[in-house]
Amino acid sequence: MVADEPTLDYTGLISGREIQSELRKRKLAFTEITIPMSSELSHLEDGWEVIRRHKRTLRIRKPKTVGRQLEDDVWVLLALAGFLQMSSGYNFTIPVSSGTVEVPPKQIDVVAVDDDTVLVVECKASEAPRGRSLQKDLNETRALQQPIRDWINTQYDERRRVCFIYVTRNIRWSTPDRERAKNHQISIIHDQQIKYYKRLVEIIGPAARHQLQADLLEGSPIQGLRATVPALRGTFGRKKFYQFAIEPERLLKLAYVSHRAKIDAESVGTYQRLLKKKRLKDIAQHIDSTGGVFPTNVVVNFRQTRGMRFDPSGPLGDDPTVLGMLHLPNTYKCAWVIDGQHRLYGFSLSRRASEGKVPVLAFEGLEPAEEVKLFVDINTKQVRVPRNLLIQLEPELRMGPENPDQDLRNLHSELAVDLSMSDDSPLYGRVESEWDTDTTNKPVTLTQLASGISGSQLVGSVRAGTLLPGPLYDRDTQRTRDRARTIIEKYLSLFSEGAPEHWGRDARSGGFLCTNLGVSALLRLFRVMLDHIGYTRPGVEYQTLSPDAIVGMVTEFVPPIIEWFNAEYDSNQSRFRGRFGSGGPIVYAYNLMEIIHSRFPDFQPPGLAEHIKEGSQSMITHAQQLVTEIEDAIRQVTLTVLKAKYGESESGWWRQGVPSIVRSSAASTAETSVEGGAPDIYLGLSITRKLQSNLRSGETLSVTGLSKERYVPRATV
Repeated sequence: MVADEPTLDYTGLISGREIQSELRKRKLAFTEITIPMSSELSHLEDGWEVIRRHKRTLRIRKPKTVGRQLEDDVWVLLALAGFLQMSSGYNFTIPVSSGTVEVPPKQIDVVAVDDDTVLVVECKASEAPRGRSLQKDLNETRALQQPIRDWINTQYDERRRVCFIYVTRNIRWSTPDRERAKNHQISIIHDQQIKYYKRLVEIIGPAARHQLQADLLEGSPIQGLRATVPALRGTFGRKKFYQFAIEPERLLKLAYVSHRAKIDAESVGTYQRLLKKKRLKDIAQHIDSTGGVFPTNVVVNFRQTRGMRFDPSGPLGDDPTVLGMLHLPNTYKCAWVIDGQHRLYGFSLSRRASEGKVPVLAFEGLEPAEEVKLFVDINTKQVRVPRNLLIQLEPELRMGPENPDQDLRNLHSELAVDLSMSDDSPLYGRVESEWDTDTTNKPVTLTQLASGISGSQLVGSVRAGTLLPGPLYDRDTQRTRDRARTIIEKYLSLFSEGAPEHWGRDARSGGFLCTNLGVSALLRLFRVMLDHIGYTRPGVEYQTLSPDAIVGMVTEFVPPIIEWFNAEYDSNQSRFRGRFGSGGPIVYAYNLMEIIHSRFPDFQPPGLAEHIKEGSQSMITHAQQLVTEIEDAIRQVTLTVLKAKYGESESGWWRQGVPSIVRSSAASTAETSVEGGAPDIYLGLSITRKLQSNLRSGETLSVTGLSKERYVPRATV
């Protein structure tokens, strides 16, 4: 609670204009309160600022805390998603007394109600990402679930399904707490998912509520939905399909659009791109102008078929196609939209959502991989699927015979997605996905992350059609995926925690560690360090070691890198800048190895000595070139000064300005040089010392036109 804000005990819900009024306040980035003028000083010392002065009071404000901001973000999201009633204020309470035992009312952060559901939301936040035990909170929620349900049921004539939700920001859930929440039937929504739902609401408005309910209530019955339609049944290959028309409003409650944008563990096998607002508006206008007609099918797959039944009215002669009545499953998230999401949600924005009809081609029981293949087949013939999305879809396209090379690519793609979605990963929130419109502080792409994992060969490589397991491989694909993700997370955490300021910078801000090239180089370095340990400590079997033990073995080599980045990186950025393409990670990995070698001389992986030698020779050659350039620049300045003082003629600057011993030396060199040329081009650096005696006291030389940066020795690469 904000200091000095009056304590209120709400036991009612608001709706209509009251929601709109509170919505305006919740959208603000500041907390605003009115105080007596006498308490101005104490509030100013506490970080408040005055925005309006009245005769006896002041209107002041202060930026919201991370916890308050999260509550408001969730409240605003649910209000815009079209929930009909909302909790009011920050101290909304629900009576939880049972029988004769008096229990204080339970304060609830956010409550949202519509015709079918009631959402009871607890918000937990931290200023910075950290682990936190939620065992006590979860157990308390579990103990109060039934009293809360009882109170909600007394408020309405019809029963509503109650969903208990924990929304968290900057909190890393432990595995026991995840299991505890699952056992208590408490849903978990992370901040990244809130961003997805917020974006969805911005695009499709209240219809986004159906997506949220589908995620929360998958497989649960939908109250009061009439789910029987006339249909045509047929077969496509060996798969059944149904052709029917249905009101979009009814289909929206059954349907689920599998967006990559949600970025959570359950969305690994999903494939749809995020909706485009302009396209939706165009479709809605078309529907309104044509009287609610849109002739193209929406393609769906009924993944859940419980309750699905077809009553045929009779065959059509020899044709296997049959007319009849189709009883739809009538549960949340039963129909997955494969194609036509814009047409479906375009209806939701039109005036004819409840009266128009949308044609549907529905399959029954397709496997997820078959859905993905159908989606790719449809969309690659129409709109090119972005490479970032194909990286995410690649693991789902497993429909052919075993192929070690393809299986390994699939595993790399799965690991990239896992590392971008896991809230234990230093890459969480830093990886750009296909749906992102705001890529601020997302310096890594899924495509390059998968490529970096592949290049490191940490999980293995394929030669002559045979898989050669890497140090992180563990018996089969699924075990390897889980194990490798955990190990890579712990390894990258050494750098994100050891050099947090550098890890938080993207390439545009001069960063390296958490960039496409940086992460790829760190992964290659990880493999090299493991190989070095295996060579120096015969008998090490990584498959038998725990993730902590494996990361612990390389920990001793990390401090030199952390110290170098913290102390020297800003003044030596060129060492890790400017090299792109497939060769960049290799060069930068060698640069990291060289830093380790400077502390541990015995750390000499194959190729490092040659890299250092090539770098040294490169510096020698570069230094020689710089000496020549500097000498030529000084000569030109010297000639300019001499000609200005003694005149342009040879009898002037050459005879009077250049000492005879220097003239003789230059002439002799010009005579014997194979290149030949005028003697003045052979004037060496020694002329500056002689020239000093010929210039007036206090006269100086200035070398202009030279770039200071040009003459800073370049680091080896």
